[in-house]
Amino acid sequence: MATSEAAIARTVFGAVNDPRARTLASQLDAELRPCSQAPASWHVVYKLDELQLVAPDGALFKLEEDEIEQRLVGFSRSALVKACAAQRKPRILDALSGWGTDGLALAAFGCKVVCCELHPLVAMMNHARALRMNVDVDCKHVDAMDYMRACEGEFDVVYLDAMFPAHPKGALPMKSMQVLAQLAVTCDLEMMLAQARQVATDRVVVKQRRKYGTNLPKPSWTIEGKTIRFDVYQAAAN
Repeated sequence: MATSEAAIARTVFGAVNDPRARTLASQLDAELRPCSQAPASWHVVYKLDELQLVAPDGALFKLEEDEIEQRLVGFSRSALVKACAAQRKPRILDALSGWGTDGLALAAFGCKVVCCELHPLVAMMNHARALRMNVDVDCKHVDAMDYMRACEGEFDVVYLDAMFPAHPKGALPMKSMQVLAQLAVTCDLEMMLAQARQVATDRVVVKQRRKYGTNLPKPSWTIEGKTIRFDVYQAAAN
């Protein structure tokens, strides 16, 4: 990443005399700079009392809290809770957190969650969302593979939610996923699964489309939802 891009990745653009903007930038460990200095590339801006992502064409995108609030209705019976054994309130590493929707929902449910995201702007949006919702989650801008190599035994569950490939029937994903697809960094999921099984003390959970095949090893068991499934792998020590 070029120097200018690196600076943009750690900058919030907004009114520098706005105390709320200054507070958020400080919480995100970012520099606050005036909107007049904003680039024509992807960046984040503090606008209308919240952090928003700005695309190169000027389009604004923001994360909604109600997506998580709606998910928490009946969450205890969800396939995600069952797959992660979240009733036990485990320590969960959301290694490919993206916008953090699943990780924040699990944290709001009472699990101890660390979210890892490689793209700096996505990580900032995720962190700002957690702050806005007052959810106790540790959001990190870090390469998940590097992080896992240094933290063996600290997590009961490692959760892997990689970007799905294009839908075979051509259906467009929801807007948030379309935006994320433009920013997300691809990963070697098989390699990440192998590392995750060394880190987790209980299980690794991989999110997949319900009817989508995979080149990954056969899971220990699978829990299915309406449109997605969770392939569960026992930790290497089990």
